[in-house]
Amino acid sequence: MQIGRFHVGNEIRIGVFENDLVYDVTREFESFADALSRPEDATDIDGKTYDKADITYLPPTTARNTVFCAALNYEAHADESGSAVPERPLVFMKLPRTLVGHRDPISYHTSVTQEIDYEAELAAVIGESARHVSPDEALEYVAGYTILNDTSARDLQLELPVGEDNMLDWFSGKAMQETTPMGPTVVVDEIDDPQNLSIVSRVNGETMQDDNTRMMIRSVADLVSFLSSRVELEPGDVVATGTPEGVGTFQDIQLYPDDTVEIEIENVGRLVNTVEEATK
Repeated sequence: MQIGRFHVGNEIRIGVFENDLVYDVTREFESFADALSRPEDATDIDGKTYDKADITYLPPTTARNTVFCAALNYEAHADESGSAVPERPLVFMKLPRTLVGHRDPISYHTSVTQEIDYEAELAAVIGESARHVSPDEALEYVAGYTILNDTSARDLQLELPVGEDNMLDWFSGKAMQETTPMGPTVVVDEIDDPQNLSIVSRVNGETMQDDNTRMMIRSVADLVSFLSSRVELEPGDVVATGTPEGVGTFQDIQLYPDDTVEIEIENVGRLVNTVEEATK
């Protein structure tokens, strides 16, 4: 089952996405977090139906949720960046206002950054509150999986002089408004093993990353367990699991307005967005 959020007119709706159609199941749930905690109740397929081409996709999470992102979680990506693998998960966070949905633009001000990059990532979406859960039980708290493009402003992220050293600016590089695509939907009850999925990114049709989630250093279960030891994870929270090698900055590639970025993960879907100059 694919469950997600979408806009029709001025209303935010919850839908089950199947083939070319979206079945509106909003009245079945109190909220999208509620839908993630009991997706098996999304059975009202006799409600209103929309064509996917006629709706606006929204990121499949909520405004109250947190997006947790694991850095350097593929060894080959750590190698290409010249970084050591961290001894424990290295995690940063994004604001909900950073996210955009499938088919929405990645909006950057070129007066602020000139080096925009892509990062294909599998993301787990939490379905039940999780606190101090073990890796063995962690996947029981995951509602399903989606795709996140951890689009990054490399010139802002990588070089922030502090005295004689350079620091990483995670906020400016990773969390500017309307820059991080996520979606199209959350795939629930269909992926038994998140550690064996092909993951590919393309820019204007050219393959940039081509790997498999089995190459993660720390599994989805490990990351969920680690995060739950720090904070209570809530339904709708997102755990992005890091990107494979092949990001643009280490190939002297960057994104420009009108470029199209496509990320495809086996059994999860295809997330497509175009880069544009921001207007606000």
